[in-house]
Amino acid sequence: MGHLDGAGRTPRAGARHDDANLVDLLVANVTDYAIYALDADGNVATWNEGARRVKGYEAEEILGRHVSIFYPQEEIDDGAPDRALTIAMADGHYEEEGWRVRKDGGLFWANVVITALRGDDGELLGFGKVTRDLTERKRGEDALRDSEERFRLLVSSVADYAIFLLDPEGRVASWNLGAERLKGYRPDEIVGRPLHTFYTEEDRRAGVPTAGLEHARTQGSWSSEGWRVRKDGTRFWASVVITALIGKDGALRGFAKVTRDLTDRKRSEDALRGVLERERAAAQQVRELDRMRSDLVSTVAHDLRSPVGVVQALLHLLLEDWQSSSDGEKREMIARVAERTQTLAALVDDVFDLVSIEAGHLEVLAGPIDVGAIVGAVVADARTERADARITTSIEPGVWAVGDERRTWQIVSNLISNAVKFSPPGAPVTVTVGRDGDQVAVSVADQGKGIAPDQQDAIFGRFTRLPEAADTPGSGLGLFIARSLVEAQGGQIDVASEPGEGSTFRFTLPLHAERSDAAG
Repeated sequence: MGHLDGAGRTPRAGARHDDANLVDLLVANVTDYAIYALDADGNVATWNEGARRVKGYEAEEILGRHVSIFYPQEEIDDGAPDRALTIAMADGHYEEEGWRVRKDGGLFWANVVITALRGDDGELLGFGKVTRDLTERKRGEDALRDSEERFRLLVSSVADYAIFLLDPEGRVASWNLGAERLKGYRPDEIVGRPLHTFYTEEDRRAGVPTAGLEHARTQGSWSSEGWRVRKDGTRFWASVVITALIGKDGALRGFAKVTRDLTDRKRSEDALRGVLERERAAAQQVRELDRMRSDLVSTVAHDLRSPVGVVQALLHLLLEDWQSSSDGEKREMIARVAERTQTLAALVDDVFDLVSIEAGHLEVLAGPIDVGAIVGAVVADARTERADARITTSIEPGVWAVGDERRTWQIVSNLISNAVKFSPPGAPVTVTVGRDGDQVAVSVADQGKGIAPDQQDAIFGRFTRLPEAADTPGSGLGLFIARSLVEAQGGQIDVASEPGEGSTFRFTLPLHAERSDAAG
């Protein structure tokens, strides 16, 4: 056979010596590829730097050795080295990828190209061989393949979610265990069928499946909840997410679809919604009945005010006529009727105020009021009505508040009346008025039986009467109304009391600083 030069080529007549040297230099110095020549029998004839780096042999160690030295034993036994040379000799070219062996016995994944080298007369002179180490690429591909396989196994094994792929036209392309369990189809029954198979007839007519795919295609994903249909025709409430799968070239590859059965949750929500709707309806009925009650009570209280006022006036005139009468029994009877009528009038007023408070229609005016003057007037009236009342006052002069004069008079009157009513006969009641920072404070102290701590909040409730006051006239609305009137004017009311030591009711109203400073 002919001979090869150092680069594995056949010298041609007339080839310039400089060109040959340049090619030799180029091949010798390539380090990323093993480029070497084999003779016609497959023995190594040349060796470049890349071959040394990839395979680990020095030139003197490998020249003359058969190419099979680079193959794993199982491939040698299978005849792979000779087969590769035979194919290259027949076809002129052979390429493959596979495991190769380095000098130290380590394996690397190689891309191998073998080219038959022939002379001008067609005689086989040998082979040119180029080998590239692709171990890192191989590892990456294997890792990706393993990851994809694990993911495929994971998806196919998930039983609680239907996870499957659609092709770009919306036909089923894959089917996992969850999809089979949820929708009832085996893979061979559903793969290739259109997405609308799972939708209700109403949704099909409305174009929901097509709209969902289009939204996913343009926006990246689409999610919804709605009724879906199983193979047997039964419906289930589904949570659905469709995600568009876009390739690196921007082309649509298909869609990923995840479906979850939320029928139990849907039924629970519907049941809860039904309960809430019934509760709302019942609450509305209660509010309507309460409004009707309030309207009725308000109407009755309003209509009672006029006749009660007339009866009071007539009894007052009748009592004046009988003052000089010698019939003391009749005079006392008329006085008792007048007293009861006054109690009835107070009850009517309390009920009317209660209805106004509950309906949010309580009228309260805001303006400068002389609290000391109001307290003085109430005390004077109380002394007139109860000759045995011992009421003392301590009023800081020139104290003005921001409030409603009529409503404040009502509060003070209520507190003083209660204090006198629940105090022993002749026991003193003390009323104090003074500044407290930016507030005006009014307190009414008595020496009655007192109130237990656990009852002090309750006494401000509607129709609340303590057991020890069962025999004392009253509606149980006075303190509730007083608190409402105080709070409506921006103040607060509370009580300090101990059983057997009397009680002190105290309320505050905002101070009218300008009037108070001027008066001071």
